[in-house]
Amino acid sequence: MSKSNFLAWIYRQRFIKRWNRNDNLVQTDIDLHSHCLNVSVIAHLLAETDNRLFGAEHNCERVALLGLYHECAEGVSGDLASPVKYATPAITKEIKAFEDEIERMCANSLPEPLKDVFSAFIIQKDVPDADKAIIKAADDLAAWYKCREEVEKAKNSDFADALKNLSAKIEKHASTMPCVQWFIDNFNEGWIKTIDALMDDAKH
Repeated sequence: MSKSNFLAWIYRQRFIKRWNRNDNLVQTDIDLHSHCLNVSVIAHLLAETDNRLFGAEHNCERVALLGLYHECAEGVSGDLASPVKYATPAITKEIKAFEDEIERMCANSLPEPLKDVFSAFIIQKDVPDADKAIIKAADDLAAWYKCREEVEKAKNSDFADALKNLSAKIEKHASTMPCVQWFIDNFNEGWIKTIDALMDDAKH
């Protein structure tokens, strides 16, 4: 059996810096590893909420794994800022095709018996629409929290425009996905609590 380079695709994500065209003052959601973990957890919460409260039928563990693997292409391609990625339909089309090719290269780095299983998580074009909507909302929520921390905690004006754009996206998600509004209502106040506040709350 041939040797696999798959773990290098994942391991190298720690070198990929998100928001690399901004002046980062807060080390939150700044590398691809931490971002994928954040998206995975948020997506899992959204999927479970959607199932238990709003009658959806997500495979929640699958959704969590989709969040974990949703940026495999960026492990080698790097992070591209959304204003650039979505500047024009032509640019978006070309970038999506590039990302799809990189994702297939990543999936093909796996040993043959594992390719089919992991391809379903890595190749984003093949992700079902319902799951894709959850991952997109989770991705935007993770970025929104990052921008809020930069603007509200660090008073970093370099993230003001990104926060404005992401706030509009979150509002749109919440208007069409009840689980997103429920998530905001129930998790929004606790997202930035200190360790002292966490321990105080845990005692009650």
